[in-house]
Amino acid sequence: MAAGDILKEAGLVVEAFTVKASEDIEKGELVVNDGNGILAATAAGSVVGKVMMALEAHDYSEEATHQISCVVFGCVEAQKVSGSGAAKKGQKLMLSATAGECTLFVKGDVTATVNQTTANAALDNNAGAFGFSAADSVDADTTQKMWL
Repeated sequence: MAAGDILKEAGLVVEAFTVKASEDIEKGELVVNDGNGILAATAAGSVVGKVMMALEAHDYSEEATHQISCVVFGCVEAQKVSGSGAAKKGQKLMLSATAGECTLFVKGDVTATVNQTTANAALDNNAGAFGFSAADSVDADTTQKMWL
C-alpha cells in the first residue's frame, strides 16, 4: 500500500473539488477547502473545512482543468511525517506542522507565557485533530492508515 490508497470501500465518500489557484497537490496529501479551493491542510486551515485526502496529484501550472477527486469519508492511507511518533490502532491523529501530513495527536497546551498567540496556537493544534489510526504505525513511517 502507498499514500493515496483506499483501504476499505464500505462507507467511502469521494467528491470532486477545485484546486486553489497556484496550489500543487500530491497524491495521498491531506487537504482542506478554504473557500477558494483545496490546498494542503494545516491545523489553522482545518478550522474552516473538513480534512480530506487527495486521490491524485495536481501540478497547477501544468494542468488545464483544476478539479481532482478527494476522499471525504473513508479508510485510506495518507502522508505522515516520519519521526513524528508511532500511532496505535484507534488513536487520534492530527495535522502536523508539515502541511498536508498527519502525526499522532498531542493535546495543544498554552506555554508558561500565556498570551493571545500561545492560546491561539493551542486552539489551532486541537482543531487539527481530524481522524484516527486504522492500523499501528511506527515512528519512521511516511504513511498512515487512517479513518477520515
